[in-house]
Order: sequence, then structure tokens, then C-alpha cells
Amino acid sequence: MSISGTDAYAKESHLPPLVERALAAARAHGFAHSCRPEQGRLLHALAGGAGEAIGETGTGCGVGLAWLASGAREGMRLVSVERDPERARVAAEVFADRPDVEVLCGDWRRIEERGPYDLLVLDGGGTAKVEDDSPADPARLLVPGGRIVIDDFTPSADRLPLHEGRVDRARLHWLRHMALETVQIPLARDLATLVGTRRWIAGAETSWRNFEQGQVVRGVVRDIQNFGVFVDLDGAEGFVTVPELSRHHVEHPADVVHVGQEVTAEVLAFELFRPQVRLSLAALAPDPLAEFAREALGRVVPGTVTKAVPFGVFVRVAEGIEGLVHHDALAGSAVPGVGDELSVEVSDINLPRRRVVLRPAP
Repeated sequence: MSISGTDAYAKESHLPPLVERALAAARAHGFAHSCRPEQGRLLHALAGGAGEAIGETGTGCGVGLAWLASGAREGMRLVSVERDPERARVAAEVFADRPDVEVLCGDWRRIEERGPYDLLVLDGGGTAKVEDDSPADPARLLVPGGRIVIDDFTPSADRLPLHEGRVDRARLHWLRHMALETVQIPLARDLATLVGTRRWIAGAETSWRNFEQGQVVRGVVRDIQNFGVFVDLDGAEGFVTVPELSRHHVEHPADVVHVGQEVTAEVLAFELFRPQVRLSLAALAPDPLAEFAREALGRVVPGTVTKAVPFGVFVRVAEGIEGLVHHDALAGSAVPGVGDELSVEVSDINLPRRRVVLRPAP
């Protein structure tokens, strides 16, 4: 969030229409901390060079996301997470006519649900700027060669960058991160941005220290943190990120495993700069979405509306499985409310993207 970022647009002209729309929403709701125009233009340019997916933490009222969406090429998907429910609602309305843009409400770690990304902008969590904010893991959240952006630093040319007279440890974390090649870009006299590119080492090797990708191993849970679980593999360090703990949504790793527990996991990749073996418990579990796809694709199933958004409604059609009924499919009929029972036809399932498309039953 940029201090007085919304006001910084007072003298700006010729903005992308989507940015104008988001600015109007921010002003109407008194949100002062929008992405500044200097940063917005950088995001616009970076989005144009991204591959398939863009993520953002800290949506605000959607100004930064609007810059990203305006620069993104056709066919890309954009996901942003906002912890404030009202701001998330406002932003979702801004992008109501953009099915390629998804605004999630909740803790910034929900961004992991849709990763990995070609471009990830950290503006509302995961930056390590405050003591209780765990840094995001670029090796997990970015594809090799993907870029991460951390905004709102004060320009500094010193070898040890300072903030308010002290060493800026958050900035050092990103500038020295072994998984990234990071540069500092001064955008204005009072504004600098960090842009890091994920190295290609992570995950490139298929074997290391007698481990191989796809191998099934056993280990003991050594430590549990809110961002994942450390596993002892007979002296080698294994790590399981939260999304790889279970096929279902996990609030906290301690809900799935406990210290001292023996676990079985699949080897995903190797982070040689740590060194560390990346593991997955979820990979060995039956995939409920794949099972659902085999049974339900093309059929009419009962469901319960769990959430209404400007572009449609989400319907739970099985345990842990929700699909979207787009508002275009609801044209001419009353929009159901949360808790309503609805018969829907399963028209499409995308397993890699974990997306289920529904439409009202005829």
C-alpha cells in the first residue's frame, strides 16, 4: 500500500479505462493507499511479458490489479487476495465484467491456492516488512524464470540499505534471496521497487543425494510453521508447503500433522541453495476432483450455493469441491442466494487449474 497513493493520480491523465474505474471506486470508498502511478506503469509493463498467471496480495480497491489486468495479454488469468471483506467486495465489482480476474478475500496466503505464477506482486502480505509477516516463498509461488515484485521502499544506494536510520532487513532478505536475482528500481525520489526473477536451479535437477523426483520417501516431522512443515529424512531436510499437505483446504499445518509424526511423501523437487528436498503428502492422496470428474462431467448434480460474487455464484457439488455458475448462465432467472439448493450441470472441469464450470440444469 502506498501512502497517499490514490491522491497521486490527481494530475494524471490518459489512464487505462480499467484503472480509471478502480480509482473511482477507491475514491468513493475513501481508500487512500492505492498503488501509485509510477508503480502502476511498471506493473503494466511486467504484466505484458508474463506467461499465463499473475498473482497479487493486497488488492485494496483494485487499482494495482487494474494496471496488471490492463497490461496482461488475452488468455491470462489474474488472482488477487484482499483481507478486508469490504475492499474485496468493491474490487470484485470493479472487475465484474472480467472473468479472467479473480478477487479472493482472506489471508494473503490464499494466493498459494492458485499458484504458481509467472508474475507475483506482494503488496498486502508476504513481504517480511513487519515482524509477524512471514516472507512468501518464491521457489514455491513462482515458475522458474517468473518475477516477484515488492513495492514501497525508500531509494537507497548504500551497500546495506537503511530505513529510518536502521538496516532494512526486509529489503536485504529479497536482495540476497538465493532463489532470486533481484534488482532495485528507483521509480521516484521517494519510491523504489524490488523486482526479483526466480532462478532456474530450483526444480531443474531430477536427482540429488540419492533422492529422485517422484520417489516415495518416509520421514519424521521435525518442525511446524504456519507456512509449512519441516521433515527429517535421515539427516536431509525435507519441506512440505501448506498446499502440498492435503487435497483439501488447510487452515494451519498443525491441523494435518504433528511433531514426531512419521509421514510418507512424494519428492517434488530440490532446492539446492538451501539445501532441501521439496515434498508432497497430497500427491499420494486420492484426488477428489479427479474422482468427481470421472463420475459427474456432463451430468446434472445437486448443489448448495456457498458464495455470491458479481460474476456469478459458487456452488458446492461435493465435499471439498465447488464450481462457478457464471452470471451469463443465470440470465433470465433469479440469482440464487447463499444456502439455496440448486441443480446444476457440470459442463467443464480443468484439473490443472482446479476449476469446475457449472450451469443451471435445464
